[in-house]
Amino acid sequence: MTDENIELSDIAILFDRDLGVLIFQNCRGYNSLMDDAEWLVERTPQKSRGFIIRPIHKKKSSGLWIGEYNHRDNQVHRQEMLFDSGASTLYKMIKNYAAHKISEKKVIKKLRLEDLRKTLKSKIINDFKYYVCPPDRFYYSCIEAEKIFDTLVKKYGKNKKIHYSEISKEIENVKPCKDIIVCLLKVPNLLERIHNLNHAFKIRKIGEIKFTSPDNIEIV
Repeated sequence: MTDENIELSDIAILFDRDLGVLIFQNCRGYNSLMDDAEWLVERTPQKSRGFIIRPIHKKKSSGLWIGEYNHRDNQVHRQEMLFDSGASTLYKMIKNYAAHKISEKKVIKKLRLEDLRKTLKSKIINDFKYYVCPPDRFYYSCIEAEKIFDTLVKKYGKNKKIHYSEISKEIENVKPCKDIIVCLLKVPNLLERIHNLNHAFKIRKIGEIKFTSPDNIEIV
């Protein structure tokens, strides 16, 4: 894949398994997709595994370059160029951000991994996995948390004492998402699992888990 006849933007967006989403401006160091990306990865602390998105323009088409890196070295091992309608739409949004027409907060919200998978036909993005489930995703939108709540209320009702092992069973039945390595409901410590689940309940204002004794809980 060559940079010939491709116009590069000065902005790059890095999706790192550990660091999350980082936006870099004025990154036209070598005016080369691969060299610029590897220079950026080399200077990013605590890098693990992820990909970089960079807006590109070729002739009359606008789109995105996507390069994948891993934790072993500072090299991009896989790359793609996309010029379909989804890539063109994201290109315009990122360029509007670079021109200070929209905020960084709005851009990051639009660049959620789930939305990128719906918008772009990218094998790199489809193959990407988070190391730990992002807190915003788990606490606000994990469907498994609400399933557990509904199941417990249906089985036992609210404000009734049940042994905490009952909630443990429901957590054990959860199937982790395919793009997550560490699910917050599958951490080794059972009390931490219950704490994470309870925090999701409270944030969504659907209920709460209360320990009434060392062995019993109530759903309130």
